[in-house]
Amino acid sequence: MRLRHAILLFGIVNASLYSALLPLWEGFDEAFHYAYVETLWQTKGLPVLGRTLVPNDVSRSFRLAPASYIVQRQTPEATTYDPWFSLPQAEKERRRSELDLLRPETGSGSRPNYEAHHPPLAYILLALLDWSMSKAPITVRVLALRLFAAVFSTVLLYFGATALCRTLEMPERVANATLFTIFCSEMLYATIAHVANDWLAVGIGALFLAALAGFVKKPDRRSALRTALWLAAGLLTKAYFLVFALLALAAAAIMIWRRRTQVKTILAGTLLVLILAGPWYTRNLVLYGNVSGTHEAFDGIGIRQALAAAPRIDWVATAGFLARSSLWTGNNSFTSFSRSTLNIVLALLLAAVAAWGLRRRAIPPAERIVFAAVVLFSVAVAYGSCASFADRNGGVAGASPWYTQVLLAPVVALAYLGMSRWKGFGTVLAACTAALWTWVLMATWTVKLFPMYSGGEAAPMRMHDVWNWYAHGAALHTRDLSLLALGSAPWLYAGLFVSLTLGLLLSAAIIRGLVSRPHAILTPR
Repeated sequence: MRLRHAILLFGIVNASLYSALLPLWEGFDEAFHYAYVETLWQTKGLPVLGRTLVPNDVSRSFRLAPASYIVQRQTPEATTYDPWFSLPQAEKERRRSELDLLRPETGSGSRPNYEAHHPPLAYILLALLDWSMSKAPITVRVLALRLFAAVFSTVLLYFGATALCRTLEMPERVANATLFTIFCSEMLYATIAHVANDWLAVGIGALFLAALAGFVKKPDRRSALRTALWLAAGLLTKAYFLVFALLALAAAAIMIWRRRTQVKTILAGTLLVLILAGPWYTRNLVLYGNVSGTHEAFDGIGIRQALAAAPRIDWVATAGFLARSSLWTGNNSFTSFSRSTLNIVLALLLAAVAAWGLRRRAIPPAERIVFAAVVLFSVAVAYGSCASFADRNGGVAGASPWYTQVLLAPVVALAYLGMSRWKGFGTVLAACTAALWTWVLMATWTVKLFPMYSGGEAAPMRMHDVWNWYAHGAALHTRDLSLLALGSAPWLYAGLFVSLTLGLLLSAAIIRGLVSRPHAILTPR
């Protein structure tokens, strides 16, 4: 349990550090997600796509806070990072001071909020906290919301992934490796450590899949209601849980057909989902003429248009982009990590999942339903890529990579299960996987994000360049880092030290446990 608690602490440290290091609006579409939050408590009503406008303080912040070139496409008044770093120090300090003076204002600007269509649960939770801090600067409010969301999400994901490992009957050492690997994912923190709704969806996704796998093992009334409760919470957080609703419906039908559960048990769970989530999707149908309420559906892109776009997509390039960006994406700046390193990570995962699939006789129904969830959601992501391609006339490479983070826990769990069933080969593969994910996270902090948000090069640097930067250049950039990030530089570097120390110690403990007693990781058949 001490090791488990240390893994949870590791996740919380990384989530908090990511929240404080990320500049304002550097999270994916963060300004417009935050506008949703502020609109909720200011208007005391749900936003409507095409009608709701961005609040004034958010609009005014675009002229003061530096932003990526992606954000500048939507907000031309924003200054991108490179020109901002070139400004005189006094000008940078003036802009940060004015930014810190922004408070919520009555009324809205003229810019429509394109994130107004999302289900409200995650935003309501954030709005309660934001309303209590209405007199605080926008930078303080956003940092507080990020910390709340990231830490809450980390704890929720920890319990969800732990429940999933327990339901899949994973040996303790394999479960520990699974949890540690999950919390080494850069894209996880990029997804949960900014104001949006993904922070709640990732943890709920793990809890739902654990509950669904538990229902398949023991399809009684209690497990059915637990599954339905998490599904309803997911549907009130992200529309992509409609995919999981179809999976749950199919699983329930199979259980009834095989006479493993009663119809009234399924009806009780179905009724719970309809009571809790039904009103929101009925609202979508009334307002937008479709159930999902997505941008593409709002723009008139349906199944026919999406499927017509499929032959025009370069699926090899799109699949590669989605796979790599699901592991690492440099926030709203969309910088990249080493392509070779990410390909190795993907190759190890693919080999591990293949090893899991090759032992078909050892795969119980609970594991099969988790794998079915991964496959079905992947098909939905492919469909989302088609819909986005059709909606934007080929202007996107694929679906958004933060959607796939709901698959992080089940994919890593199945991969380690596969490794645990192959003595020798599996042990080496598991140790290499844990070590490589540790390295990627450490390099994320030291090579990529800290230099990038301190005014350093965004491109990968060689190791001797990294050493020289920290030895001679980091101190020169601490003031810029404090002006750009939402946390102060001393606290950020303290968090970096704790993250690196915990990462090294935990990685060594995980790998030692896997290698020193390889027979202990074999899953009983």
